Amino acid sequence: MSNNKPDKPKQVSWFSGCGGRIGVVVGQIAEHAYIGMALRHDEDADVEHILKHGARFPLQAALLLPVSKSYSVYEEAKEN
Repeated sequence: MSNNKPDKPKQVSWFSGCGGRIGVVVGQIAEHAYIGMALRHDEDADVEHILKHGARFPLQAALLLPVSKSYSVYEEAKEN
């Protein structure tokens, strides 16, 4: 897996795949989207892991996928 630029999630699309759930995450600073497997039992932790270590995925293709969850700037402010 790669180390990607630090980023916060903007949206995630989840799909059932062979062996588990697959997530495609678009970050707030979006040059690429990232794809990876859900390895934890916490959706937000999975999103953070995919954003940090997932494989690059074409941004334009990710924006066409159905959004499973959107993250707003307000949610980020609550965390900090």
